Amino acid sequence: MRMQIVMPQLEVHRFSSPFENTPHAHDDQYQITIPLQGTCHFTHEHKQLALPPGEGIVLQPSDRHSFYIGDGTGVVVIRIRPESLYPGDSSVYSEPRHRKQFDVSRVSKVFRQWTADMMALDMADPLVEEELEARMICDLRELIWERTVPAGPKIAHAAADRHLAQVLEYVHAHFTEQLSVSSLAAMAMQSRYHFIRSFKSLTGVPPYQYVLQLRVREAMEQLKKSADTVTDISFNLGFSSTSQFFRAFAKMTGMTPEQYRKSEGRRLI
Repeated sequence: MRMQIVMPQLEVHRFSSPFENTPHAHDDQYQITIPLQGTCHFTHEHKQLALPPGEGIVLQPSDRHSFYIGDGTGVVVIRIRPESLYPGDSSVYSEPRHRKQFDVSRVSKVFRQWTADMMALDMADPLVEEELEARMICDLRELIWERTVPAGPKIAHAAADRHLAQVLEYVHAHFTEQLSVSSLAAMAMQSRYHFIRSFKSLTGVPPYQYVLQLRVREAMEQLKKSADTVTDISFNLGFSSTSQFFRAFAKMTGMTPEQYRKSEGRRLI
């Protein structure tokens, strides 16, 4: 069996049961291979290794490799672009060790959380994808370097507040449009990860949830005051699909858009 998560900056693959690939290399990606159970028979530049659970191997871009696993074996393979593996000030981070012992239970927990997020979130929205990818990259750095990501460049509190205030003003003016974490983070003069953390600290929710709340609140007003169809309201407010609108609306209000419209109509009689 094989499960995979593919993002613009990183890929995560979970292999179980017999699997074998041919020697190959990734020119623009680091690869981290972590056996979770059983032995992974790994070949790196013609050197054969038997990796037990938790004994990971970190490959540089262009390193030639292949591996084989048998019955009852599970392996996680993570590939990431160099510019994403190292945050802003890469001097804070040393080069990852070629061989590293990982905590199998922690790696398994992180992988389960990633897959659960993929299943629960609407990945058709670029804002969702960027938020999840930023969290995944942060988790990966913590697994490799065994420490939390540093706070990043210091910005004077007043300046940080001013930049975030500008972001909030922009979000309120453009919440029906497609927004990206990258553009909002640039406006706040922060990295994607630190922006998400700062935004959540200020508002109580990450950017995507904040935008959803604005859209649902506006939908509530339009359902009360206009005769537009639910589909039209969903489309005009920037939801990627009617089903996404229904899920977000029900989660926030406890009822479907049609039920809300009927209940508000009865109140006005």
